[in-house]
Amino acid sequence: MVRTYKKKTERGSWSEESMRNTVTEVVNGRMGYYRAATTFQVPQTTLERKVKKFKSEMNEVEKVESFNVEDQLGPLKGVFTPEEEQELVDYIKVMENRLFGLTANEVNRLAYQLAVRNNKQHNFNQTKESDGKDWLRGNPSLSFRKPEQTSAARAMAFNKVNVSQFFGLLGEVYDQHKFTADRIYNCDESRISAVSKNTSKILATKGKKQVGSLSSAERGKTVSVEFCMSAAGGFMPPMLVYPRQRMKPELLNNCSPGMWAECHVSGWMQKDIFEKWFDKFIVFSQATKEKPVLLLLDGHSTHIQSLTIIDKARANGVVILCFPPHCTDRLQPLDVSFMKPLSTYYDQELTNWLRSNPGKVVTMFQIAEILGKAFLRAATMLTAINGFKKNEICSYEPNIFPDSVFEASITTDIPLITSEAANIIVNSDQGSASNGSRKQVIHRQTMVLLTKPDLKSKMRLLNLGAHIGIIVTPITTPQTNKLPRTTPIN
Repeated sequence: MVRTYKKKTERGSWSEESMRNTVTEVVNGRMGYYRAATTFQVPQTTLERKVKKFKSEMNEVEKVESFNVEDQLGPLKGVFTPEEEQELVDYIKVMENRLFGLTANEVNRLAYQLAVRNNKQHNFNQTKESDGKDWLRGNPSLSFRKPEQTSAARAMAFNKVNVSQFFGLLGEVYDQHKFTADRIYNCDESRISAVSKNTSKILATKGKKQVGSLSSAERGKTVSVEFCMSAAGGFMPPMLVYPRQRMKPELLNNCSPGMWAECHVSGWMQKDIFEKWFDKFIVFSQATKEKPVLLLLDGHSTHIQSLTIIDKARANGVVILCFPPHCTDRLQPLDVSFMKPLSTYYDQELTNWLRSNPGKVVTMFQIAEILGKAFLRAATMLTAINGFKKNEICSYEPNIFPDSVFEASITTDIPLITSEAANIIVNSDQGSASNGSRKQVIHRQTMVLLTKPDLKSKMRLLNLGAHIGIIVTPITTPQTNKLPRTTPIN
């Protein structure tokens, strides 16, 4: 069957409204066939057929407004009415928004079952109990897409409660410190490898079954990179963490200006390494108590479980605000606008290096050079500004996300239960060495996650709040039969 057929005539191009008005004028005797057809620009033969049909049904149809003047072109009629099709389309969209999208075969079987249960006359496949592809492709509001894998934790965590709590804390910080765009920063880590992950499409011989692309190895070692950008468009030079014991100057040959590196056996960010990066961030941002800055980051343990970071943040006026867990893909500016182009440019520069150095492979000693070129291409002022503008963090718009983006979390939603204020132990080391550390018990409106009793028996903190460098540890509460997914504590 031809699925890309284009109509070659104007048959049936008249509107239903114009035909209805024409039939009304003829039936009421105000116009003849020729004059009415010419006035309303409808075919005269079609008009005569409609009027004849209307007069034959005068006993059943009393008004012209209720008379069906629409023509069904072609030998086949639709199985479902427009209302039934729209109901099925709405169901498909709801399932897609909740991350339970239906495949083509599932939709075809669903359409078959709908036709059978409603005693519809159809020509569907009785053996396969399925509809054909022609009906599925006929709706302009639907298209075939390849979905991205989304973890259950990310789907449940990105809900309206978490986002509202985050923007509530963000609003309190803005009201207190009056931050401008050049005083708002976001930092995040990413992993890069000597082996390209997302290669671009290339031109190849038509009909060839397999097309190859040269890479340094089947699997390469990965390096952690710390990025930071401001809402005004500025970028801090990145820091690399190599998976090795000792640092060598050759690792930074031909790197971008200001780039520096640290080493650890695992190649992952560590507390002491992040403390060194935080020292350079204070110098880069020129943060002081009189002119504080806001640093937005995720709640990784290397960021928030360090008393040294807390003391330095308090002493230099750095306000730290953590994103809710599993929400950084939508809330974090670096993930929204910077990481994707950086990955694309890095793969391109990696391919260019292999072409320029035939017979050689990319090792740890070339990563800084290749990443530096990709970083200079991706780190533009417009990229940083759009990252903060996309989620309205800088301009502060709490209702930036429509209700449709929260539909994935509706599946696991449980009504909120208001509990009494919880005692939160805050470990602080404000005193001198002689005074030692002291513990304070405070009451703070904090959002926590209560997991299932058979999995975990303790609460997990979702948001630390907008305090300058504090570590909060929620006191474990006894399990109950009904545990809310998210519980705001007054």
